[in-house]
Amino acid sequence: MSQNRREQFPEETEKAAVFCFAEMEKRKGGGLVIKQSPEKIGFIAKTYYPLWLAPFHEANLVFDGLKAHSHTLLNSEIQKITAFTEDAQRSSSSRQAYAAFLSDNQNHFQVTNRQEKIVIDGLAAEPAFLQDFDTYLSEAAPFEASREVMVLPSTIDETLILSATDELEGLRRRFAEEVRDLGKGMKLLTATTKGFAANILDEIKETRDSFNEELKKRRGPVEEKTKEIRSKSDAEITVISKRFQKELLRLQKEKVKREKTKDQLDHRIEHCEAEIKTSAKNKNTVGERKWKEEREKLKKELSIIESEIKRVNKYLKETEDKKTGEILTAKSNCDSKVQEANRELVEIESSRDAKIQILKQEIAKMEELTSAITKQMDEAAKTREASIATLDKLGIQQKQKKLSIVYVSFYLVCFQSDSGKRYMIIPPSTVNSVKLLTKLKGALGKARIKQLFSPRSSTVTSLLNKLPSLMEKNAVFERETNEAGEKTDLLKASVAREQIESGLRQLRAEGWFSDKEYEAFSKILP
Repeated sequence: MSQNRREQFPEETEKAAVFCFAEMEKRKGGGLVIKQSPEKIGFIAKTYYPLWLAPFHEANLVFDGLKAHSHTLLNSEIQKITAFTEDAQRSSSSRQAYAAFLSDNQNHFQVTNRQEKIVIDGLAAEPAFLQDFDTYLSEAAPFEASREVMVLPSTIDETLILSATDELEGLRRRFAEEVRDLGKGMKLLTATTKGFAANILDEIKETRDSFNEELKKRRGPVEEKTKEIRSKSDAEITVISKRFQKELLRLQKEKVKREKTKDQLDHRIEHCEAEIKTSAKNKNTVGERKWKEEREKLKKELSIIESEIKRVNKYLKETEDKKTGEILTAKSNCDSKVQEANRELVEIESSRDAKIQILKQEIAKMEELTSAITKQMDEAAKTREASIATLDKLGIQQKQKKLSIVYVSFYLVCFQSDSGKRYMIIPPSTVNSVKLLTKLKGALGKARIKQLFSPRSSTVTSLLNKLPSLMEKNAVFERETNEAGEKTDLLKASVAREQIESGLRQLRAEGWFSDKEYEAFSKILP
């Protein structure tokens, strides 16, 4: 019953409502363009649809007994793990072989678009259907077949269900083993790489210690030789400096001497200028001419002295440059000799650093490849874990530990006419109250009765609505269903007809139709 109905809904009322539904859906014939033959009710049968519950892991898979369902699994393919792990273990005998293995397999577990397709016939795995069906099961009661109801025979073989369940169990085990093996493989690679990296670090230490010991042995003599070279160079530079120092001192003295003479001449010229001005002021022509002659004489001497100062400065610079050049040459020769003396040490240090660098690069490359491969393996493991989760969601919470069959009840109505047979499904429904729905929807007359039932589940209704199509595709199944429907027809069983009559009175009492409509339905009842 629905939430808006408080009255009980006995079996006879249910059968009467189904009869009214069938009568209202029956085609009356006629038509303006295409003439249709009038229909009559062939049978109304309470029918049971078979569904199987098969144990799977911690769930129950639901198999459609009439194979109206099938489910397709798409699983990403991954490379074989066992062979990869065996190769990894075999190659770990040497560092070189292991490095080659990592390089060859750096894309081994890279995700591809290749997928494994598995079709499970009969498996009903739509989440919405499973949710609704799980609710149905919580209300399930023991069922025994009788002559008054039609039980549809299961067309799916139990061995097929068991085989499909075994296939899925095997698939899940395989996925779980792959996840486990991928985890072991990642640990193996990580541990092996760490082991070889530790060995290489030890080798680096040994290399550094060995070369440093050799350097220690040879550094003493080299340092003595270097000291001797530098000492000789310093002595040579001292000799050069002393040699040039004498010449520089002589030139500097000449420069100072001439600069003093220049200063004296400048002073005397200034004095002449002053005397010339005084003589001119006193109009002493003779004195003015005399001082002018003296000034010109001094200027000529000043010009000669300035030229000599320039010459001395030039010699000074040339001597300084020569001194600097010879000292630089001496230092350069010293550096070359020191470099030659240290050449052996430099070669040893270069060999040491080069070997250590190669070993460090080997560690870095090994760790880089290991990281790339383990990342791919982790992604593959996550893919498989997702596949396992998908498998675990194929069913409902386990309620049966053995293969069991359950049934969903509904009403199957067969209409007959000159043009053939037509079928109508009345699915499991909730029962409404006339007091609320008819007021809300404003339904009048016989149309009210259509509001009595509301399908409980669209997914279960969709499943049951596939039955006419199954019969259309399988003539033998349709014939057997019709034969069983005629034997269990509600309208042919005297007890059932009495129940329908009682149910019609109950529906009239509830207000689903009027007295006139009640009389009409009663007259139609065979």
